[in-house]
Amino acid sequence: MPDDVHSAWGLWLAATAFALVGMLLNAATTRFGDLPPATRDAFRDAVETTGTADISIEALFGFARGVGAVLAMVAAVVTVWLAFRLRAGKGWARTMLDIVAVFLVVDAVSVVIGVFGGVAVAGERGEIVTFLVISLQILAGLCAATAVWRQHTAEAMKFTTGGGARAGE
Repeated sequence: MPDDVHSAWGLWLAATAFALVGMLLNAATTRFGDLPPATRDAFRDAVETTGTADISIEALFGFARGVGAVLAMVAAVVTVWLAFRLRAGKGWARTMLDIVAVFLVVDAVSVVIGVFGGVAVAGERGEIVTFLVISLQILAGLCAATAVWRQHTAEAMKFTTGGGARAGE
């Protein structure tokens, strides 16, 4: 196995760990009051249009946080599995990881824009936790971008495409 593929594999494991911890920390600490006003209003409107008086906004928001945490764990498991398939030389896993990287990099860039644009605020959870969540999202995006670069070198392409005529060119 080429060093670039091994490096990409390690970077994918790191990106997954950073993203998962960040998403779980975000799900555990975010509060309804932390959401931007437009999002809170849309959430309230969605609850009110259901026509059911039994549903409270806080209960539904808590349920949504739980669903988000479960989806984060499923995404992490799939990403780790894809990283191991990449390590085994599967070209389709490289392509799928490229798609995962798009999401992680877009998330990281949007966080950076939010921080410098003044949109990202600590809210009720405090500045330290907010800093950790933001840092983990950025680190996940950086690791994913670097992994994509490493898994697309000539050596790595040859390994994951079976050494076809155009591999590594």
